[in-house]
Amino acid sequence: MSQLFPRLLKIVLPVLILTALLTVFGERGIIKASKLTSERDDIRAKVEKLRRENQYLRGELSSLRSDRRYVENIARKDLGLVREGETVYRFRGE
Repeated sequence: MSQLFPRLLKIVLPVLILTALLTVFGERGIIKASKLTSERDDIRAKVEKLRRENQYLRGELSSLRSDRRYVENIARKDLGLVREGETVYRFRGE
């Protein structure tokens, strides 16, 4: 019995150490799983941000196609356009 224990220890201990190392550092290990989980969460956040942006842009497109006041507002604000007959006053800043 006393000779069996050291032999068993020489076989089992390396197997246990190898199993522990693979569990933590292996291709399917805890560290890799943690990194993949973090990466997945980042990708989900980006997808959600893009969904919100797409929804906003769809609304913008719909307004550009159907709302004449919206188009006029953009033309006035962004392009500086005015209606015929309007007078534009420009004041110099201080």
